[in-house]
Amino acid sequence: MPVSVVATGDFLPQRPPGDPVGALLRAGDIAFVNLEGPLTDADAPADTVAWVRGERRLAAELRAAGVAVATLANNHAADFGTAGLLDTVAALGEAGVQVVGAGHDLEHALRPQVVSTDGPSIAFLGLASTLPNGCAAGERRPGIAPVRVVSRFVIDPVVLDQNPGMAPYVETLAREQDVAGACAAVAAAKQRADVVVVGIHWGVPVGWAPSFQSELADYQQPLAHALIDAGADAIVGHHPHVLHGIEVYDGRPIFYSLGNFLFHLLVSGELELTRPYPAYDFTSLRARLGGLARLHWSEPGPPERVELAIVGLDEAGDPEPAAPEQAAAAVAQVNELSRRFGVRLDGGGDWLRVQAP
Repeated sequence: MPVSVVATGDFLPQRPPGDPVGALLRAGDIAFVNLEGPLTDADAPADTVAWVRGERRLAAELRAAGVAVATLANNHAADFGTAGLLDTVAALGEAGVQVVGAGHDLEHALRPQVVSTDGPSIAFLGLASTLPNGCAAGERRPGIAPVRVVSRFVIDPVVLDQNPGMAPYVETLAREQDVAGACAAVAAAKQRADVVVVGIHWGVPVGWAPSFQSELADYQQPLAHALIDAGADAIVGHHPHVLHGIEVYDGRPIFYSLGNFLFHLLVSGELELTRPYPAYDFTSLRARLGGLARLHWSEPGPPERVELAIVGLDEAGDPEPAAPEQAAAAVAQVNELSRRFGVRLDGGGDWLRVQAP
């Protein structure tokens, strides 16, 4: 029997999700979300740019809305330290939501969750390259599943002399040891399931990267290709809070960023920034457009059909199908960013087909 997975971008609830959220999440057989922030009563925030959290009771509300699997591998999961992170893992588990991307140690953080169906079985993993100090899981340390990245800031002094104040060119490279560990986890998951879906928190928000560079950081495409070569059948990215392009590599889709899906705090304007200097532009974090991916399998291997629905966030930060003019603008943006990969969105209605050569 065919099975479908719906996957979201950034998902941060402060109250129970409403009926429209449940309807979107139930558009597939299995809903996979990036839970952006802990569900905990812990009250010792970490030293970070901004901290977020929801009440522990929301775990049961997420399950009732249709969330089956949640990745906690993101830069806000440890906003209230190890206690808050492990509290979230426990709360979700008690509610019946399977957790990936975090755990009591690195082995647990990289451990897949396998969902059995009447069709192909699906393994889920979570990874993050967005790593506040001390939140990466280790052999004897709780945390999130890391793929650490080295950044180099390059500037030509001759050009600088002519353009004082210019931004440096930023080069990035994923740490080989972490890439190898992530690929080994993907390969092990493929031994246990017919299909492997990887959620990954990565990339750079708009306004934080020089306008003369690509919206994708250097490390992202090589990392995605390595994970697919290791056995991943789909890559679902988030963190930039806006829609990025889509690539299809070896028949497997790479959603570089699905943008915001549900974000109560950001849209309401209640999020407090603890680092006002330097004066980066945080506007993109409050983007009101995102995407919901849907992938269909009837047998092991690449998905037979890949789709994207454009969602808009209402005044409360809840998702709904985007208005026609908003959806058209978002589709145009995704098509422009996907052109380099030979990918485009086609069709009409709420669900658009991802077409590749």
